[in-house]
Parts: sequence; structure tokens; C-alpha cells
Amino acid sequence: MSATPPERSTVWLAVLAAAASVYFAAIFFVAIPAWLVAGDVELASTGTLGRALGGLTILGGSVLVAWLVVVFVRDGRGTHVPLDPPRHLVATGLYRWVRNPMYVLYVLIILGEALFLASGPLVAYAAIFWMVFHAYVVWREEPLLRRRFGSSYEAYCRTVPRWLPRPPRANAQERQRVFSPRDRD
Repeated sequence: MSATPPERSTVWLAVLAAAASVYFAAIFFVAIPAWLVAGDVELASTGTLGRALGGLTILGGSVLVAWLVVVFVRDGRGTHVPLDPPRHLVATGLYRWVRNPMYVLYVLIILGEALFLASGPLVAYAAIFWMVFHAYVVWREEPLLRRRFGSSYEAYCRTVPRWLPRPPRANAQERQRVFSPRDRD
């Protein structure tokens, strides 16, 4: 007989998710990019427009990632951290448009840094970053989600693209039935 684990506190989940996000961001969006551009004594300039677009991309992507962390805690009753995954399929907000919005935003943040700093190495880093996440999603994350959420996840995969955002296609009743965060499969 398997016991159902107790519900975790929303505050604890939020603290855990925030700590993991700060740690992840410090490594992948600060330390590695700084190391990649450290050899460029004189960085090329993208001009005021390039810096503004790069800065807006970084800021907008960061705000949206923070919002998605909240969505995971609120709707999934877990975090985006694999050690504390959501208990419910998260298919609200940006997750109705694309299955992996957080990973898409990570790549956009790195591309924003590349534009801001006019850095070719950061463009290459963004491409490698995306390839690593693509492999992780296809070979590890999606099989786990199929096992955890079953037919709900299968229906979600049929209607929501993996990488390129697109407006939701299913009618309102189907979306509510399949994607409801309150669905307790």
C-alpha cells in the first residue's frame, strides 16, 4: 500500500524554487557568459539599439521565468527543479502556447546577452545550451512526464508544440478538460 505524500507548503516550495532559480541563473547566465567574454578585451558594440534590445530581452525573459516559477508552485504544487517536481501537470499561462517556455526563455536571455555584448561566443553558447536542453527534454524529461501524467500529458503533447510558441488550438472545453491545473489524475 502506497501512502500519499503530504501536501508541501506553498511558502517552502516558493523558497526552494527561488533558491534553485538564483543558483541556476548565477551559473548559466552570469558565470559562464562572463567566462566566455572574458577574453574579449574590447567587445564590439551593437550600438544603442542593440544594447537596448539585448537589455529588454534579458529583462523580459527574466521576468517571465520568475512568473513561470510561480506558476509551477501555484498550479503544479511543486517546482521546476527535478528534485521536487510538480504533482500536477502545468499547462496554464505560457505552457498553453509552448511545452517548454522556461527553456525557450533561457535561450532568449543568453541571446539577449549576446546582442547586448555583441558576442559571437555567446551566440554559440546559446545554440549549445538549446541542444543540451533539447536532448534532456526528449530523452529524460518527456518520458518522465508521460509516466507521471499519462493520458493528460499525451493529450497536451498532441496540442501544444515543444519549442515554437503557437496559440492554443483546442477548443475551450477540450483545453479545460485536458489542461486544468486542478485535474488530479
